[in-house]
Amino acid sequence: MKAPKRLLGLVALVGAGALALGLAGCSGKTDASASGDSGSKSELTIGYVAVGPEGGWRDAHEKAIKDAFTKDAGFDLKYAPAASPTDQKSQIDAFTTFVNDDVDAILLTATEASGWDDALKKAQEAEIPVILLDRGVDASDSLYATRIAPDNATVAQEVGKWALTAFPQGANYYVLEGVPGLSVVNERNQGFDDAIKGASGWNKIGAQTANWSADEGKSVTETVLKANNNNIQFIFAQNDEMAIGAADAVKGAGLTPGKDVKIAAIDGTKGALERLAAGDLNFIAQYNPFFGPQAIQAVHDAVDGKKLDKTIIVSGETFDSPESAKAALDAGKGF
Repeated sequence: MKAPKRLLGLVALVGAGALALGLAGCSGKTDASASGDSGSKSELTIGYVAVGPEGGWRDAHEKAIKDAFTKDAGFDLKYAPAASPTDQKSQIDAFTTFVNDDVDAILLTATEASGWDDALKKAQEAEIPVILLDRGVDASDSLYATRIAPDNATVAQEVGKWALTAFPQGANYYVLEGVPGLSVVNERNQGFDDAIKGASGWNKIGAQTANWSADEGKSVTETVLKANNNNIQFIFAQNDEMAIGAADAVKGAGLTPGKDVKIAAIDGTKGALERLAAGDLNFIAQYNPFFGPQAIQAVHDAVDGKKLDKTIIVSGETFDSPESAKAALDAGKGF
């Protein structure tokens, strides 16, 4: 196993410095420029294989990462968003380019959970540590350094726990899911299902992807309400945008969102908190997007050859009333 790249850079820098001093001694004079700029030498080049524009949460998260990995912080961040939020090929191409460019580390938020084994093996062979941000992958955890994310299952369990208190006798409910094939979708389903497992009166009318979109959340909800004669009491939307779309569909059906149909969501965007404050939504479990400092620490540790925990959990909050939403907005917690 070769030495970490940072150590190799330091060895090279010390060697170069010694050579410069030796040459200066032979010439009988010193040259300040011969010692080089140690600051630029220690800069880490990071490849960021990202999703790109996808909604409020994704925008806030990727901005937080870019704001953390700055030149002033000692990084040269190469940002490579996917051609579209579901385009895995463009991500794999960017990932491969970063490996070929011999970057110091790669940050990866995958558009799909499967299909990453070959790319991750190439990075491992090149001894380039990979840090997963937010989404997991269906690959051996020996192929990446760590995954940093809020715990999707735990966040969704909070939604389920609230739903049990809001509907002690149970309810007809529907689930608006994110993009198919993502680890976060499966984890959020698992967490919610675990929370209400065994409770009586709960009747799942169905589940369908709305692709994290407000427009699709609205259209799917319109169809579901019409097909069930508006006999839906609860909608669990796996993100805020779909929840907002569902609330609009409930209004369009002549019902009152937040009363006739209660709606819970995951994320904590400003728009969703405003709708919770207005009474259109009932519950939001925050999926905290701000984990730049954790990512920086993970990169430094991985580049230094340290072994990391395979999962680093990012904590969040829950908001269950108009008052809590207003307080969150006043505190600048929306994004």
